[in-house]
Amino acid sequence: MIVQENENNVFDQHLLELALQQKGIETHRRTFRELHNNQLSTGADNRLILEGVGPLDTVYLRAGYQYSDYEAFNIDEQECCQALMATRVFIEQHRVAVNATVGQQLATSKRVQMLLSQLGYDEFVAFGLTLQEAKIAKTILGEMLPISPDSINLAKESPSETWVLKNQGEGGGHCLFGADILTKLTELTPQQYQSWSLMRRLHPQPRAMPTLIVRKGELHKVNDLISELGMFSVQTDNNPSSAEHSFAGYLIRSKSAESTEGGVHSGQGVLDSLVYSD
Repeated sequence: MIVQENENNVFDQHLLELALQQKGIETHRRTFRELHNNQLSTGADNRLILEGVGPLDTVYLRAGYQYSDYEAFNIDEQECCQALMATRVFIEQHRVAVNATVGQQLATSKRVQMLLSQLGYDEFVAFGLTLQEAKIAKTILGEMLPISPDSINLAKESPSETWVLKNQGEGGGHCLFGADILTKLTELTPQQYQSWSLMRRLHPQPRAMPTLIVRKGELHKVNDLISELGMFSVQTDNNPSSAEHSFAGYLIRSKSAESTEGGVHSGQGVLDSLVYSD
């Protein structure tokens, strides 16, 4: 597991690591900086070797999804970010399962999301969807626009709560709201436009009843709780496109509607449960 320095996320890192260890799988945690210090090498059959451990079967990235993960200003032999990026490239040149690969990151990037939101029905059909499925997909894709003089003017003419300004970073802290959008747009140069996009802001309906949440063993009442349901899937060789066979579980995060971030580890959200009722 490649992790950020001083990582203390117990929810989806240490608990997962413990579950793997209980199944007899040996796990190791390293940062990009640690791996850069001659810890990786090439073994027989192009296997990736970790110093003091041996061949690796899987590399699970919990870091490397944002540019700052590659910053290393006190590494002298290369420019600040190139040295740790070279470590990432070195890993993917070996016979080892990597999650996520550079290709997977690019496929799920906000830039690709924006491009998909602008496709027509016929272009979705080219991905293997039926025309009816393409129409359904179009209804659930939020409107996203590239940054250009036209979209900047549109943002200026719209109410402040109409849009969200997003850069290409993953996780929390990469979105701007309200008056901060126009401030940032006026600072951007044309060369920086492709790093950002405008997405029409969603305003989900919060729960009608006040809700109790638990944080650090204490109860807190939230009057405007909203929830986010995330679905997990896996792809198998026998059923590459079967929704029935690819479902692997779900996760619900809940937070106050006033919070623009939903991370559990950051303290903005909480893990929640799904309850069916008649």
